[in-house]
Amino acid sequence: MDGITGIILAGGKGSRFRDPNKCLKPVCGVPMILRVAAALQPFVSRLAVATTRAHGPTAWLAELWGFEIVYTDGLGYEHDIAQLLDYSPAVIAACDMPFLTPAHVAKLLSRPAMTSVVGAGGYVGLTWLPRRDTSSWTDLIMPELRDVDAREDWLSLSDCDEPTYPLIVESKTLKPHEDVEMDLELGPKVRPLVVDAWTCSVLDGHHRLKALLNRGTPAPVVPMDYSRIDVTDGSGREISKLEVIAAASLGVKLGVRATRHYYRGVHVSMLRHVEVDADYLDRVKPLRCNPL
Repeated sequence: MDGITGIILAGGKGSRFRDPNKCLKPVCGVPMILRVAAALQPFVSRLAVATTRAHGPTAWLAELWGFEIVYTDGLGYEHDIAQLLDYSPAVIAACDMPFLTPAHVAKLLSRPAMTSVVGAGGYVGLTWLPRRDTSSWTDLIMPELRDVDAREDWLSLSDCDEPTYPLIVESKTLKPHEDVEMDLELGPKVRPLVVDAWTCSVLDGHHRLKALLNRGTPAPVVPMDYSRIDVTDGSGREISKLEVIAAASLGVKLGVRATRHYYRGVHVSMLRHVEVDADYLDRVKPLRCNPL
């Protein structure tokens, strides 16, 4: 939606999690902050991350994916919202809701006034701020929505039963490491590419990337934490991840179908990544991946 800012809160102390950078912890292989961004992107004209200067790694990843950085005091949800009023209209989401979906956000944005979401355990850190006025607000009950407060909550999410929604990114900013053997025709649905969250290196979907580049269309991508992935060649021999990242960074191709990437023993192409309509890719404002 034109004029709406999506803001991800990522400046908490993480005391219950025992890690101030809990936003970077992966769920189903994807850093939580990027899962939240994928849910917000279809509805906003820009994405921003509100954090503190003590959260360097979080700011680094956010800038890599083209998010704006807003520094706050990091003194709590209500205090941060008070510092973000000038960004309204805005949808503000805590970074620790790994199963936030576009459907949740669409339902929230249908409300005419300031609205905060209540999950099964109370407020989850999701607010629609249509104007600067915070003198009154309503609650929206979403009992299925949960956040990750404690490390034990995160450890319990070892299974990937929930779908992963992609980010939409300018295709030319991604870094392939394989050649392609043929031109692929895109169908009405496009399965997301899998990329390394920290370098934009393409891990799976090189033929789709070539087709998207030929069409001049942004790419749907699922950015996964490469440290959680195993990589082999076609014969099952382990391959160095540094070799893959270096090849992608330098523009050196390792060959056609040179690597196989697996998450918990499952090829990444078989994970529950949500396909998108090809026509939708032409309508959304894409991000730019900016690796160093």
